[in-house]
Amino acid sequence: MTSNTRVVVTGADLTGVRLARRLGEPGLSGALAGDEEHTPYNRVLLTEVLAGRYTPEVIALTMEAPE
Repeated sequence: MTSNTRVVVTGADLTGVRLARRLGEPGLSGALAGDEEHTPYNRVLLTEVLAGRYTPEVIALTMEAPE
């Protein structure tokens, strides 16, 4: 891809967020499009939140790359 290539990721799930993050690296441009009511979250850990082991904030996914 060239530096002026734009990609839209459709689907605000774990895979979509990770891909959009990756596309946000220097030299690339990406956007995430989803039609979900809630912000993206890590569905793998959802049962842990429902069981009370984690708070909902723990599974929230953001577009920012982890430090």
